[in-house]
Amino acid sequence: MRKAELRARETGAVLGPDAIVDASADSDELMPLEGKPQRAFNALIPVAVLVFGVLIGLYWTGLQALGEAEGGLREIIGGADSYRSLMWASLASVLVAAVLSMAQRILTIDQTIDAWYSGMKSMLLAMIILVMAWALSSVTEALGTAQFLTSALSGALVPGIVPTLVFLLAAATAFSTGTSWGTMGILMPIVVPLAWGVLAADGLHTDSEYLHIVYSTVSAVLAGAVWGDHCSPISDTTILSSMASGCDHIAHVRTQLPYALTVGAVSILIGTLPTGFNAPWWISMPIGIVILFLVSRYVAQPVPMFEEDASVSAV
Repeated sequence: MRKAELRARETGAVLGPDAIVDASADSDELMPLEGKPQRAFNALIPVAVLVFGVLIGLYWTGLQALGEAEGGLREIIGGADSYRSLMWASLASVLVAAVLSMAQRILTIDQTIDAWYSGMKSMLLAMIILVMAWALSSVTEALGTAQFLTSALSGALVPGIVPTLVFLLAAATAFSTGTSWGTMGILMPIVVPLAWGVLAADGLHTDSEYLHIVYSTVSAVLAGAVWGDHCSPISDTTILSSMASGCDHIAHVRTQLPYALTVGAVSILIGTLPTGFNAPWWISMPIGIVILFLVSRYVAQPVPMFEEDASVSAV
Protein backbone atom coordinates (compact mmCIF):
# COMPACT_ATOMS: atom_id res chain seq x y z
CA MET A 1 0.00 0.00 0.00
CA ARG A 2 2.85 2.38 0.77
CA LYS A 3 4.44 1.72 -2.63
CA ALA A 4 1.10 2.24 -4.36
CA GLU A 5 0.43 5.52 -2.57
CA LEU A 6 3.93 6.84 -3.24
CA ARG A 7 3.62 5.88 -6.91
CA ALA A 8 0.31 7.69 -7.18
CA ARG A 9 1.69 10.82 -5.50
CA GLU A 10 4.97 10.97 -7.37
CA THR A 11 3.95 9.83 -10.85
CA GLY A 12 0.19 10.26 -10.88
CA ALA A 13 -0.21 6.60 -11.94
CA VAL A 14 -3.02 5.11 -9.87
CA LEU A 15 -2.41 1.64 -11.30
CA GLY A 16 0.90 -0.18 -11.49
CA PRO A 17 2.64 -1.18 -14.72
CA ASP A 18 1.48 -4.80 -14.31
CA ALA A 19 -2.20 -3.93 -13.87
CA ILE A 20 -4.52 -6.24 -15.76
CA VAL A 21 -7.44 -3.85 -16.12
CA ASP A 22 -7.81 -0.11 -15.96
CA ALA A 23 -11.39 0.17 -14.80
CA SER A 24 -10.89 3.70 -13.53
CA ALA A 25 -9.52 5.18 -16.75
CA ASP A 26 -10.94 8.59 -17.52
CA SER A 27 -12.77 7.61 -20.67
CA ASP A 28 -14.23 10.45 -22.72
CA GLU A 29 -17.41 8.45 -23.00
CA LEU A 30 -18.01 8.67 -19.25
CA MET A 31 -16.96 12.30 -18.74
CA PRO A 32 -19.68 14.97 -18.37
CA LEU A 33 -20.35 17.09 -21.44
CA GLU A 34 -19.04 20.63 -21.43
CA GLY A 35 -21.62 23.36 -21.08
CA LYS A 36 -24.23 21.01 -19.62
CA PRO A 37 -25.57 21.47 -16.06
CA GLN A 38 -24.32 19.03 -13.43
CA ARG A 39 -27.00 18.65 -10.76
CA ALA A 40 -26.68 16.40 -7.72
CA PHE A 41 -30.28 15.19 -7.85
CA ASN A 42 -29.61 13.59 -11.25
CA ALA A 43 -27.45 11.08 -9.37
CA LEU A 44 -29.36 10.95 -6.06
CA ILE A 45 -32.79 10.22 -7.53
CA PRO A 46 -31.74 7.11 -9.54
CA VAL A 47 -29.81 5.78 -6.53
CA ALA A 48 -32.86 6.33 -4.32
CA VAL A 49 -35.04 4.55 -6.90
CA LEU A 50 -32.60 1.62 -6.83
CA VAL A 51 -32.49 1.36 -3.04
CA PHE A 52 -36.22 1.75 -2.41
CA GLY A 53 -37.02 -0.34 -5.47
CA VAL A 54 -35.06 -3.26 -4.03
CA LEU A 55 -36.82 -2.91 -0.66
CA ILE A 56 -40.25 -2.72 -2.28
CA GLY A 57 -39.38 -5.65 -4.55
CA LEU A 58 -38.26 -7.78 -1.62
CA TYR A 59 -41.47 -7.04 0.25
CA TRP A 60 -43.70 -7.67 -2.78
CA THR A 61 -42.04 -10.92 -3.86
CA GLY A 62 -42.00 -12.07 -0.24
CA LEU A 63 -45.75 -11.55 0.02
CA GLN A 64 -46.24 -13.48 -3.21
CA ALA A 65 -44.12 -16.33 -1.87
CA LEU A 66 -46.14 -16.55 1.33
CA GLY A 67 -49.46 -16.59 -0.55
CA GLU A 68 -52.31 -17.17 1.85
CA ALA A 69 -50.01 -17.98 4.74
CA GLU A 70 -49.53 -15.37 7.45
CA GLY A 71 -46.11 -14.18 8.49
CA GLY A 72 -44.18 -11.24 9.81
CA LEU A 73 -41.48 -9.16 8.19
CA ARG A 74 -38.87 -11.88 8.79
CA GLU A 75 -40.91 -14.47 6.92
CA ILE A 76 -41.67 -12.03 4.10
CA ILE A 77 -38.02 -11.09 3.55
CA GLY A 78 -36.97 -14.72 3.95
CA GLY A 79 -39.26 -15.79 1.13
CA ALA A 80 -38.44 -12.86 -1.16
CA ASP A 81 -36.86 -13.21 -4.59
CA SER A 82 -33.78 -10.99 -4.29
CA TYR A 83 -32.65 -11.61 -7.88
CA ARG A 84 -35.92 -10.43 -9.39
CA SER A 85 -36.05 -7.45 -7.03
CA LEU A 86 -32.54 -6.34 -7.96
CA MET A 87 -33.20 -6.74 -11.68
CA TRP A 88 -36.41 -4.68 -11.69
CA ALA A 89 -34.98 -2.02 -9.36
CA SER A 90 -31.85 -1.71 -11.51
CA LEU A 91 -33.91 -1.36 -14.68
CA ALA A 92 -36.14 1.28 -13.05
CA SER A 93 -33.08 3.18 -11.84
CA VAL A 94 -31.51 3.20 -15.33
CA LEU A 95 -34.77 4.38 -16.93
CA VAL A 96 -35.17 7.18 -14.37
CA ALA A 97 -31.58 8.33 -14.99
CA ALA A 98 -32.18 8.30 -18.74
CA VAL A 99 -35.43 10.26 -18.45
CA LEU A 100 -33.79 12.87 -16.20
CA SER A 101 -30.90 13.31 -18.62
CA MET A 102 -33.08 13.65 -21.70
CA ALA A 103 -35.80 15.76 -20.06
CA GLN A 104 -33.22 18.40 -19.07
CA ARG A 105 -31.58 18.18 -22.53
CA ILE A 106 -28.30 17.13 -20.94
CA LEU A 107 -28.04 14.11 -23.26
CA THR A 108 -29.75 13.14 -26.46
CA ILE A 109 -31.23 9.68 -26.78
CA ASP A 110 -28.16 8.52 -28.76
CA GLN A 111 -25.80 9.91 -26.11
CA THR A 112 -27.86 8.29 -23.36
CA ILE A 113 -27.60 4.88 -25.00
CA ASP A 114 -23.86 5.38 -25.56
CA ALA A 115 -23.34 6.34 -21.89
CA TRP A 116 -25.33 3.31 -20.74
CA TYR A 117 -23.27 1.03 -22.98
CA SER A 118 -19.99 2.59 -21.76
CA GLY A 119 -20.99 1.95 -18.14
CA MET A 120 -21.73 -1.67 -18.96
CA LYS A 121 -18.31 -2.05 -20.62
CA SER A 122 -16.53 -0.91 -17.45
CA MET A 123 -18.18 -3.73 -15.47
CA LEU A 124 -17.79 -6.46 -18.10
CA LEU A 125 -14.57 -7.89 -16.64
CA ALA A 126 -16.09 -7.89 -13.15
CA MET A 127 -19.06 -9.89 -14.43
CA ILE A 128 -16.77 -12.39 -16.17
CA ILE A 129 -14.71 -12.88 -13.00
CA LEU A 130 -17.89 -13.27 -10.93
CA VAL A 131 -19.27 -15.95 -13.25
CA MET A 132 -15.98 -17.85 -13.10
CA ALA A 133 -15.83 -17.45 -9.32
CA TRP A 134 -19.37 -18.81 -8.92
CA ALA A 135 -18.46 -21.74 -11.17
CA LEU A 136 -15.38 -22.53 -9.09
CA SER A 137 -17.44 -22.25 -5.90
CA SER A 138 -19.99 -24.72 -7.29
CA VAL A 139 -17.21 -27.14 -8.24
CA THR A 140 -15.67 -27.08 -4.76
CA GLU A 141 -19.10 -27.58 -3.22
CA ALA A 142 -19.84 -30.52 -5.51
CA LEU A 143 -16.48 -32.10 -4.65
CA GLY A 144 -17.26 -31.83 -0.93
CA THR A 145 -14.22 -29.70 -0.15
CA ALA A 146 -15.62 -28.43 3.14
CA GLN A 147 -16.68 -31.89 4.30
CA PHE A 148 -13.25 -33.28 3.46
CA LEU A 149 -11.48 -30.54 5.40
CA THR A 150 -13.76 -31.09 8.38
CA SER A 151 -13.34 -34.86 8.42
CA ALA A 152 -9.56 -34.51 8.12
CA LEU A 153 -9.46 -32.42 11.30
CA SER A 154 -12.08 -34.31 13.32
CA GLY A 155 -9.73 -36.85 14.90
CA ALA A 156 -8.51 -36.82 18.46
CA LEU A 157 -8.72 -33.14 19.41
CA VAL A 158 -8.01 -31.28 22.63
CA PRO A 159 -11.16 -29.28 23.55
CA GLY A 160 -9.26 -26.02 24.01
CA ILE A 161 -7.88 -26.05 20.48
CA VAL A 162 -11.19 -26.76 18.75
CA PRO A 163 -12.23 -23.07 18.26
CA THR A 164 -8.84 -22.23 16.75
CA LEU A 165 -8.96 -25.18 14.35
CA VAL A 166 -12.54 -24.32 13.39
CA PHE A 167 -11.49 -20.74 12.69
CA LEU A 168 -8.68 -21.95 10.42
CA LEU A 169 -11.00 -24.44 8.73
CA ALA A 170 -13.68 -21.82 8.11
CA ALA A 171 -11.06 -19.36 6.84
CA ALA A 172 -9.58 -21.92 4.44
CA THR A 173 -13.01 -22.97 3.19
CA ALA A 174 -14.22 -19.40 2.63
CA PHE A 175 -10.94 -18.46 0.97
CA SER A 176 -11.10 -21.41 -1.42
CA THR A 177 -14.80 -21.07 -2.22
CA GLY A 178 -15.14 -17.29 -2.08
CA THR A 179 -18.33 -17.27 -0.01
CA SER A 180 -18.81 -16.52 3.68
CA TRP A 181 -22.52 -17.36 3.84
CA GLY A 182 -21.94 -20.68 2.10
CA THR A 183 -19.13 -21.51 4.53
CA MET A 184 -21.35 -20.72 7.51
CA GLY A 185 -24.18 -22.82 6.13
CA ILE A 186 -21.89 -25.77 5.40
CA LEU A 187 -19.76 -25.80 8.55
CA MET A 188 -22.20 -24.74 11.26
CA PRO A 189 -24.18 -28.02 11.37
CA ILE A 190 -20.91 -29.97 11.24
CA VAL A 191 -18.60 -28.26 13.73
CA VAL A 192 -21.13 -27.60 16.51
CA PRO A 193 -21.81 -31.35 17.01
CA LEU A 194 -18.05 -31.86 16.63
CA ALA A 195 -17.30 -29.47 19.49
CA TRP A 196 -19.95 -31.08 21.68
CA GLY A 197 -18.64 -34.54 20.82
CA VAL A 198 -15.07 -33.58 21.76
CA LEU A 199 -16.30 -32.32 25.13
CA ALA A 200 -18.38 -35.46 25.64
CA ALA A 201 -15.41 -37.70 24.79
CA ASP A 202 -13.45 -36.08 27.63
CA GLY A 203 -16.43 -36.07 29.98
CA LEU A 204 -16.57 -32.26 30.01
CA HIS A 205 -19.96 -31.71 28.40
CA THR A 206 -21.65 -31.42 31.79
CA ASP A 207 -19.06 -28.98 33.14
CA SER A 208 -20.28 -25.40 32.69
CA GLU A 209 -16.66 -24.20 32.79
CA TYR A 210 -16.03 -25.77 29.38
CA LEU A 211 -19.33 -24.99 27.63
CA HIS A 212 -17.76 -21.82 26.24
CA ILE A 213 -15.94 -24.13 23.79
CA VAL A 214 -19.23 -24.64 21.95
CA TYR A 215 -20.01 -20.91 21.90
CA SER A 216 -16.46 -20.13 20.79
CA THR A 217 -16.78 -22.68 18.00
CA VAL A 218 -19.89 -20.94 16.67
CA SER A 219 -18.15 -17.55 16.74
CA ALA A 220 -15.04 -19.10 15.14
CA VAL A 221 -17.14 -20.24 12.17
CA LEU A 222 -18.53 -16.73 11.69
CA ALA A 223 -15.17 -14.98 12.12
CA GLY A 224 -13.23 -17.44 9.98
CA ALA A 225 -15.82 -17.35 7.20
CA VAL A 226 -15.78 -13.55 7.04
CA TRP A 227 -11.97 -13.44 7.22
CA GLY A 228 -11.55 -15.97 4.40
CA ASP A 229 -14.19 -14.27 2.25
CA HIS A 230 -12.48 -10.92 2.74
CA CYS A 231 -9.11 -12.27 1.61
CA SER A 232 -10.33 -14.53 -1.19
CA PRO A 233 -9.57 -13.35 -4.74
CA ILE A 234 -12.71 -15.12 -6.01
CA SER A 235 -15.06 -13.56 -3.46
CA ASP A 236 -17.79 -11.50 -5.09
CA THR A 237 -17.33 -8.72 -2.52
CA THR A 238 -13.59 -8.57 -3.20
CA ILE A 239 -14.13 -8.56 -6.97
CA LEU A 240 -16.78 -5.83 -6.89
CA SER A 241 -14.74 -3.73 -4.44
CA SER A 242 -11.72 -3.68 -6.72
CA MET A 243 -13.68 -3.15 -9.91
CA ALA A 244 -15.99 -0.45 -8.53
CA SER A 245 -13.04 1.53 -7.15
CA GLY A 246 -11.00 1.14 -10.34
CA CYS A 247 -8.24 -0.85 -8.63
CA ASP A 248 -6.46 -3.74 -10.28
CA HIS A 249 -8.02 -6.86 -8.79
CA ILE A 250 -4.81 -8.77 -8.01
CA ALA A 251 -3.23 -5.62 -6.57
CA HIS A 252 -6.25 -5.20 -4.29
CA VAL A 253 -5.98 -8.77 -3.03
CA ARG A 254 -2.21 -8.56 -2.59
CA THR A 255 -2.27 -5.31 -0.64
CA GLN A 256 -5.09 -6.21 1.74
CA LEU A 257 -3.62 -9.58 2.77
CA PRO A 258 -0.89 -8.22 5.12
CA TYR A 259 -3.49 -6.32 7.14
CA ALA A 260 -5.88 -9.25 7.37
CA LEU A 261 -3.10 -11.76 8.16
CA THR A 262 -1.74 -9.56 10.94
CA VAL A 263 -5.12 -9.13 12.61
CA GLY A 264 -5.96 -12.81 12.15
CA ALA A 265 -2.67 -13.98 13.66
CA VAL A 266 -3.01 -11.70 16.69
CA SER A 267 -6.64 -12.76 17.17
CA ILE A 268 -5.68 -16.43 17.17
CA LEU A 269 -2.50 -16.27 19.25
CA ILE A 270 -3.74 -13.74 21.81
CA GLY A 271 -7.49 -14.31 21.74
CA THR A 272 -8.97 -17.54 20.42
CA LEU A 273 -6.23 -19.95 21.50
CA PRO A 274 -5.70 -18.74 25.11
CA THR A 275 -9.44 -18.30 25.66
CA GLY A 276 -9.98 -21.89 24.54
CA PHE A 277 -7.84 -22.95 27.49
CA ASN A 278 -9.88 -20.77 29.90
CA ALA A 279 -7.68 -17.66 29.82
CA PRO A 280 -9.77 -14.57 30.77
CA TRP A 281 -10.98 -12.75 27.66
CA TRP A 282 -10.77 -9.40 29.44
CA ILE A 283 -6.99 -9.88 29.60
CA SER A 284 -6.53 -11.18 26.05
CA MET A 285 -8.48 -8.38 24.39
CA PRO A 286 -6.46 -5.42 25.79
CA ILE A 287 -3.22 -7.28 25.04
CA GLY A 288 -4.33 -7.84 21.45
CA ILE A 289 -5.26 -4.17 21.05
CA VAL A 290 -1.86 -3.09 22.41
CA ILE A 291 -0.01 -5.49 20.06
CA LEU A 292 -1.92 -4.22 17.02
CA PHE A 293 -1.16 -0.64 18.05
CA LEU A 294 2.54 -1.45 18.40
CA VAL A 295 2.57 -3.18 15.00
CA SER A 296 0.89 -0.17 13.43
CA ARG A 297 3.28 2.19 15.21
CA TYR A 298 6.64 0.47 14.73
CA VAL A 299 6.27 -2.09 11.91
CA ALA A 300 4.17 -0.15 9.44
CA GLN A 301 6.02 2.40 7.33
CA PRO A 302 4.17 5.72 7.26
CA VAL A 303 3.83 7.56 3.99
CA PRO A 304 5.45 11.03 4.08
CA MET A 305 3.00 13.88 4.30
CA PHE A 306 1.98 15.13 0.88
CA GLU A 307 3.54 18.49 0.05
CA GLU A 308 1.75 20.35 -2.70
CA ASP A 309 3.98 21.47 -5.52
CA ALA A 310 4.63 25.21 -5.57
CA SER A 311 3.53 25.58 -9.17
CA VAL A 312 0.27 23.77 -8.44
CA SER A 313 -0.32 26.01 -5.41
CA ALA A 314 0.24 29.08 -7.55
CA VAL A 315 -2.34 27.93 -10.03
